[in-house]
Amino acid sequence: MGIKFSGLELFNEKLGAIKNDGPETIDKFIAQEAEVVIGRVKENTPTDTGRLKNGWHRTDASGGQCQIYNNVDYATHVEYGHRTRNRGFVKGRKMLHRGMLQSGKAFEADCAAIFKNLLGG
Repeated sequence: MGIKFSGLELFNEKLGAIKNDGPETIDKFIAQEAEVVIGRVKENTPTDTGRLKNGWHRTDASGGQCQIYNNVDYATHVEYGHRTRNRGFVKGRKMLHRGMLQSGKAFEADCAAIFKNLLGG
């Protein structure tokens, strides 16, 4: 007496496809999500000349990671706050922080959709 399982070949094929296509798909997904975050961050960035707003960029996605950065010399001062001679302490605008928080729920939903797609369901 025994139990016979069938359908494991299909499951094994799907796992093989994930192993082969997964890293590339994840990197593409991470790059797209970084662009969404950059859009939110730009919406949160105060504009005087536009230099700070146009300074947001990302690295290429690799290994499921990428970095969002701004090389404008005063970006950290606007993000975290700074002291001035006339007005005392100017509070930070938290552009990047708020952009990440605003994108969080959509990121989770997009992750679920990607994994569902990878599993073929």
